[in-house]
Amino acid sequence: MLVYFIGTGGSEGIPAHLCTCSSCNEARKFGFAQRRPSTLAVVTENRKTVLFDVGTDIRDFLNVPLEAIFLTHWHHDHIYGLYKLRWMAMETELYAPEGQADALILNEPKNLKPKTLKPMDRIKIDTLKITALKLNHQVETLGYLIEEDGKSFALLYDTKGLPEETWQVLRKKAPLRGVVVDATYPPGFNDPYHNNVDEAAEIGLQLAERTVLSHISHKNLPFLELVEYVRKRWGNKVLVAYDGMVFYV
Repeated sequence: MLVYFIGTGGSEGIPAHLCTCSSCNEARKFGFAQRRPSTLAVVTENRKTVLFDVGTDIRDFLNVPLEAIFLTHWHHDHIYGLYKLRWMAMETELYAPEGQADALILNEPKNLKPKTLKPMDRIKIDTLKITALKLNHQVETLGYLIEEDGKSFALLYDTKGLPEETWQVLRKKAPLRGVVVDATYPPGFNDPYHNNVDEAAEIGLQLAERTVLSHISHKNLPFLELVEYVRKRWGNKVLVAYDGMVFYV
């Protein structure tokens, strides 16, 4: 399978409007340092596409039928693109946790077909087996274990650490080929709902051959500084995601 990072930022994206912090200023100079809110697509071996979160309007980046859409949670930086996507010209199943669901999407879904997921629910989409996992966040949030032909990776944002039940599931599958982990904040920063870079890397190193840090806030280190920090500390075992990145599993 192929993992396509359409958006790798936090809720504000990078650069944030009118912000003059070092991360935002760098992103105005270098296009590769810009980040849209978190949006990720998985392309199966049959070239079918499944979307995970829709933090941005995907039409300029992904103009194909979707087999399904999965949401990690209903915070608006993860569902913004649904408001336009619901008008697409084919019916598409939308899987999401129940908590704090968006009223407009539920009441006027148009061609979206919302379905509720709970931790440990398993869904088969084309050649993918997708297992919902409980995460630690401000609202009910799911991560996902995604498997195809004996290969697997996990999507773990938004979260602060992992619940024990999720550790148990993922350790049984370890080592995963890859894991995408919430790394919202810079090293040393403590937040109750999101990991910092070091916390995210340590989660990934216990579970997977390769860790990809994503959901990066403008409060984090500027892109070039963050990449240097991660390479010096963990080498090729940990990568910093960027918009447009493709990861093969």
